[in-house]
Amino acid sequence: MRARVALGLLFGAVFLALAFRGVPLAELGAALAGMDARVLAPVAGLFALQIAVRALRQLVLVRGLAPDTGYRDELAILSIGFFCIGTFPARLGEAVRPWLWRRRHGVPLGAGFGVVFAERAIDLLAVLGLVLCVLLWAPPPEAAGAAALAWARRLALVLLAPLLAGLLGLVVLHERALALAASVAAWLERRAPGGAASRIAASGLGFARSFVAGVGALRQPRLLLPLAALTLVTFASVGAITAILARGFGFGDRIGFVEGLGVSGIASLGLALPAPPGFAGVFEGSVRGALALFGVAGGAFDAPALAFALVLHALTWVLQALPALWFLWRDHLAPGELLGAARRTREGPEAA
Repeated sequence: MRARVALGLLFGAVFLALAFRGVPLAELGAALAGMDARVLAPVAGLFALQIAVRALRQLVLVRGLAPDTGYRDELAILSIGFFCIGTFPARLGEAVRPWLWRRRHGVPLGAGFGVVFAERAIDLLAVLGLVLCVLLWAPPPEAAGAAALAWARRLALVLLAPLLAGLLGLVVLHERALALAASVAAWLERRAPGGAASRIAASGLGFARSFVAGVGALRQPRLLLPLAALTLVTFASVGAITAILARGFGFGDRIGFVEGLGVSGIASLGLALPAPPGFAGVFEGSVRGALALFGVAGGAFDAPALAFALVLHALTWVLQALPALWFLWRDHLAPGELLGAARRTREGPEAA
């Protein structure tokens, strides 16, 4: 636990330094003051839509485990869980939703974590697909941005395309793909027992097994269409939020809806890294890096890009916190109680 917190703080400090690099505080203040506040209303509305749609998707995923649950319950659990993810250290917030499902509906912790993993697997497939499409087909920006985008395209073809293909193979072939992966891992272990390659293969095999278990819902035809549609609406709202907020900082001509999908997707991949509570620093650094790929970097763009990242982060936290705090009050739950429950849940079902 302490090691994870320390690593997250280290990553947060590095990314925060990169995010603030080359931006005088006076220019940052001017960029924040110059924001067009009229964009905040549609951004808040789209964010509320995103939360509502995510809660409906969660209801689809968990209904088989908790037949007595309803939309209100899932909206409360999702709102509280996302608030805790963005607030607690060491990603302890990921354990809050499984704990709440068990507390309210008797869902076993392992099954609850399976639902969370299924949701993350769906999002990962969607993010990888969106990022690949945007990087490969988005029109290149001017000058330095074009060079950065060309580099990102090559990296995406080398890393993201094989990863997406492998994950889709696990979804479609599942047990046969796992058998092939197990054979490869066993062959590497025989060739180099205890070596780095065999350890990496064993770790990858463990992830593949969890992934296959998590995406079991995707192999149920009656759930496939609603899950796909709800995921599409979710990510469309995220792209629209990014594009609208970009207008508020004066670079809406460079970040439209398609580029907004790319920025949000690339930033989401960055948030998979170790991070301090609230993803402080990692969020800002990831967003600035994503904006740079589409030409929002250098000269007059540095301060608005950082201001954009800071405002987007603050809005995300506040708009998650407001419904979560209301549900916490209505359901007589305290953040401290949830933090303790999350810690015990991470230690194992017996401790929880």
